[in-house]
Amino acid sequence: MPYRISSRTMVRALVLSILCLTGCVQDSPPSSKEHSISVLLELLRDEAPEIRRTAAESLGKIGDTRASDAILPLKSDPATIVREASVLAIGHLKPTVTDGVVALLTRALEDPVESIRQSAVVAIGEVEPGSGLLPPIVELLRSSDPAVRRAAALALLQVDASQSIGSLAAAGRDSDAEVRQAIVAAIGEWGGSGVSPWLRERLAQDLSPGVRAEAAYRLGTFSDSETKTALETAVANDADSGVRRWAKRGI
Repeated sequence: MPYRISSRTMVRALVLSILCLTGCVQDSPPSSKEHSISVLLELLRDEAPEIRRTAAESLGKIGDTRASDAILPLKSDPATIVREASVLAIGHLKPTVTDGVVALLTRALEDPVESIRQSAVVAIGEVEPGSGLLPPIVELLRSSDPAVRRAAALALLQVDASQSIGSLAAAGRDSDAEVRQAIVAAIGEWGGSGVSPWLRERLAQDLSPGVRAEAAYRLGTFSDSETKTALETAVANDADSGVRRWAKRGI
């Protein structure tokens, strides 16, 4: 039997489309914007997941931070499309970053759905939590799930993780090559010249060409003689053409 959309759902969808046109795309008088926000906040509790998703997306586009408190609980919504929309909306809204906001985004990094984990990485980069709020994300580097560890490392790449370099380096021998590459990227981004020896070691010793290439790329930002020697050695000896290419660019 074909899927049928109820008349109520069609009406609510029509309301949302009108609100998107009047409140999200075009400039609206303050009273019209307030009305749009009020209706959208109500629709966040709608029975239809498609409506909840569109309401969250629309509120994110409007950009009124007052909607954050209403959107945050949707992170626990049973519908994947709603959870993903809510995480992205929080990134657009950029609410004041609190322990609660970081806790919810950290939970999104652990979501079983890959697209939601990716959305959480983007949202964390947009809200930019300070170093004092990063420990819950850093802790995920010890997760039993490599996909979660990878998401955590990528999230730390998006923000100033200079105070978490020690924890990142400790996780740098992860069994998963993609996790190691993300960690190398984060350390190279935020570690400063002091991480050059660690990156040189990864370039010389890691078994994954992707990790070695990342290390070569990151080392290209340093100009000390030891780094130049390490890159020249990689150009001459590395078995992977991609690693040799990035090492040559870095010299």
